[in-house]
Amino acid sequence: MTRPGQKLLHKSLHRVGHGFKADHGAALVTILLLVALMSVGAAAAFDRLGYSVRRATAVKTHEQARLYALGGETMAIAAAEQLYRTNAKLLALAGAGAANGNGQVITYPLDGGTITGALVDASNCFNINSLVAAQNNTFIADQAAMQRFAHLLAALGLSDFEAEKLAASLTDWLDSDSRPLPSGAEDYDYAALSPAYRAANTLLADVSELRMVRGFTPEVLALVVPHVCVRQSTEPALLNANTLRVSDAPLLVALVGQGLDIEIAQRAIAERPASGYADNAAFWRHRAFASMTLEQSIRSRVTVKPQAFDAKISVSYYDATVELSSTLALGDDGRAEVIARRFGVIY
Repeated sequence: MTRPGQKLLHKSLHRVGHGFKADHGAALVTILLLVALMSVGAAAAFDRLGYSVRRATAVKTHEQARLYALGGETMAIAAAEQLYRTNAKLLALAGAGAANGNGQVITYPLDGGTITGALVDASNCFNINSLVAAQNNTFIADQAAMQRFAHLLAALGLSDFEAEKLAASLTDWLDSDSRPLPSGAEDYDYAALSPAYRAANTLLADVSELRMVRGFTPEVLALVVPHVCVRQSTEPALLNANTLRVSDAPLLVALVGQGLDIEIAQRAIAERPASGYADNAAFWRHRAFASMTLEQSIRSRVTVKPQAFDAKISVSYYDATVELSSTLALGDDGRAEVIARRFGVIY
């Protein structure tokens, strides 16, 4: 016979047993949840680690490609100096100044890719920084240079009025003062734009800055950019008679002035001897200039040696691609130095 106390004890033990079973189920669910969270965290950590490894590898690969490009630039400097010593006649004979203007393209194999380079004579251009003259640490308008630039624009097909207006706007952008030239543009003209900005009042560092100057629309830039350049001085660029292309005739018209017709300038360039000119006197003896009286200041701006080169280098190394464009200037001693270097897409 079961006593009342024993029944009470059995009921208490039964309740405790049920409690242990409930706690055991909750602990199992908690453990499974923790395992799931730890798995997700581990997967995220491994994914982040993998991303870091891939990123580090990509950075290293790109940096190696960049170094290969700089190595190509060094090779271009040596080639430019060699061409200068050979009086640049190799340019005309080998096609580096040919009608396409792309020069000879040379490709070298790399362990994991290739490096491609081209060296093009960059002497034949109008230095737009020459529109001003340096005087007492300031830049003042050079009226003669403005007139030559207007002749260049007119030879490219613009009206005389538009050419003079563009020459004045660009000169105002470069000169140090804030007084606008006739038909020019200064700070208050740009202050009315949105967003507003001011004229640079200093030399340009890159041709792409022309987009900021009043009047240099995309249509005008498409005409002008192939014929202009930026040098870090106000000296005009010398034309290389041995590498002038027929498409460079407007530059010759700008130099000589209105006395030279664009068709005659094109003929003078097209009739260059196969071996090139020995000196600038031989160039000026061409029949196109027979009836002209040209000042020495004009004649001296034509040479038969390169003054600058554009080196275009492309490196493909595994998954990395690097484009490098360098402008090399040559001194009277024939030594070349880098005056501009741009990585990536070039304007």
